[in-house]
Amino acid sequence: MRMRLGRKSDKRSLMKRAVRDFELARRYGEAKEYVTESVLYQKAAEKILRALSMRHAKKLPKDASLGYLAKKARIPESIYGDLVEMPDERSEMIEEEERLSFMDMEKEEDQNRVLESTERSHAMTKRNVVKRLMDYAMASTNL
Repeated sequence: MRMRLGRKSDKRSLMKRAVRDFELARRYGEAKEYVTESVLYQKAAEKILRALSMRHAKKLPKDASLGYLAKKARIPESIYGDLVEMPDERSEMIEEEERLSFMDMEKEEDQNRVLESTERSHAMTKRNVVKRLMDYAMASTNL
């Protein structure tokens, strides 16, 4: 199913919601809820890219990848490369859990510490990329 794109107010609404998701993600990070923080950064990136894409595309698929949206939005290559390489929480956390299950750790808290460190690292990476994307969107458009 494709979403119809329309007025400038739709773009502004998406950007406002993206900023709200970004700020909410930061609060979850402060509370050490890193997976939720990462998911919210991902959602913010999707909303920003959809808003930027409205300048160039008449229709966008409802479930589009960040890479697809980034191409439609025609963002700079430096941001595009970082966006498409952002960690995917589901697959990366499954891989990390599988790797840890084979490690000989004496305590479960050691495994939890390693997982939390990985989650925090993913969240920080996403925050930095989405912040750059947001700055680009605000500077390059009148959204």
